[in-house]
Order: sequence, then C-alpha cells, then structure tokens
Amino acid sequence: MTLSTAFTKLFGVRHPIALAPMGGSAGGALTAAVSRGGGLGMLGAGKGDRAWLERELPIVAEGTDAPWGVGFQTWATDTGAIELALEHGPRAVMLSFGDPGPFVEPIRRAGAVLVIQVTDLEEARRAVDLGADVIVAQGTESGGHGARHGRSTLPFVPVVVDLAAPVPVLAAGGIAGGRGVAA
Repeated sequence: MTLSTAFTKLFGVRHPIALAPMGGSAGGALTAAVSRGGGLGMLGAGKGDRAWLERELPIVAEGTDAPWGVGFQTWATDTGAIELALEHGPRAVMLSFGDPGPFVEPIRRAGAVLVIQVTDLEEARRAVDLGADVIVAQGTESGGHGARHGRSTLPFVPVVVDLAAPVPVLAAGGIAGGRGVAA
C-alpha cells in the first residue's frame, strides 16, 4: 500500500520517505537505492567538499532515473558547491544548520525544489518567508542535531505544520519504522 501525501505528489515518489542527507555517509549508491526504492534519496554533501561531490554526484545521477536530491550544511558550504551539485540535475536541494538565504537564488534558478530543515520555530518562520517548497522539522532524536532547544520530533512537527501550511512538512528524528511514519 502506498501513502499519498503532498510530498509524494510533489516528487512523484511512492513513499513519503526521504533519506537524511547525512554528510559523508549518504553517498551516491545509497541515495540512488533509496530513490529506486520509491523514496527520495538525498545525497549528504555536508560541507560541500568538491572532491567528494565530484565522486558521488555521478554515482547517484547515473544510478537512478527516479527523483533524488542533495543536502548541505549552510554554515559550512558555499554557492560554488551548490552550483556544482545543481549541474547534475537533483530534483531537490536541502539546506540545514545555518542561514539558507544566500543559497535560495541559485536553487530557484536551477528549478530545483527548495527544502529547508528547521530545529525551532524561528527557523521555521524563516523557511516560510524564504519560500521553502518543503520544510523538514527535525527533533532532538535526529543525531542530536536538533538538541539546541530540546524539542522532540513528534510534539514539534504538528506546530511546524500549523505554522507552515500549506507547505509540506517532513518529520526528522526517531522515525525508524512504519509506526513512526504513521505517527
């Protein structure tokens, strides 16, 4: 059974699942496999290391015809790394952990979906103001990255959904099986 959501419709994927773009861990092969499996694979570009990107981007681009994306840590990357990724045709670019503002224009110009990850309501408001196409609400269970304000995923997500509507919101952190997806 497939679950139809605004996210699955936006990307044309079978499942409302996105691979977390874990820097250095979510490489091209894993990203392509998730996309082939019906989710949205997200390449973990992290800080935007050029050598890593030049190696992993062709692997995912050639490894699937399904939609895929790439994620960056905005505090540590630059526009050049994002533009390099965009040359390989990702359907989405995800920005996390810092000010996404400087990177919005190149993503929009390339026609990619803008995904912004947030860890608090201030970041969620900023994502809405920047015109995010998808917002990822990340709780403390997500590798500790959302721990700044101590919000758990399941209480945090509905608040972001209310703030961001009608923008689709994904939950990040502690989702490890079908019951978590249903919640």
